[in-house]
Amino acid sequence: MDPLALTAEALREPWRLWTGHLVHFGWEHALANAVALAVPWILAPPEDRRRLALAMLVLPPLLSLLLLPSLGGGDYRGASGLACALWGLVGLRLTGRQGSTPLGLLMLGGLMLKLGTEAAFGGCFLLHPEGWRTLPGAHLWGTLLGLASALPPWPRPHPA
Repeated sequence: MDPLALTAEALREPWRLWTGHLVHFGWEHALANAVALAVPWILAPPEDRRRLALAMLVLPPLLSLLLLPSLGGGDYRGASGLACALWGLVGLRLTGRQGSTPLGLLMLGGLMLKLGTEAAFGGCFLLHPEGWRTLPGAHLWGTLLGLASALPPWPRPHPA
């Protein structure tokens, strides 16, 4: 078992909450995740990149904690849940921007199509090498965390 993969040991070894998203099942898996992570970074407006950077620090441990109950003694490796989070975050942010609405809707539509297909077929619909396991819950939780991250902060009450 990889000492960096996300397992139930993460409660005693908290670094796994971050490192589980860095280890992969091989170079194909790492490349697929790198491309999926790069797309939202490229499409995000420059003023939103700070929010993306903060999300990449805060979301990994939150996502990991949400995934722990579904591991069932196994492990999680990969950044596909984080990629879904960024797609949701950037897609939702783009839908509120003048002139970027179609791109944002396309990103969100593609993400919803992916989640719907995984729900209908019970797993990943793409072909992948032997030994590469997917965890559709990572994609769903990542999407929900990304959408929540895209929301504007609560307004602060101003004293009268």
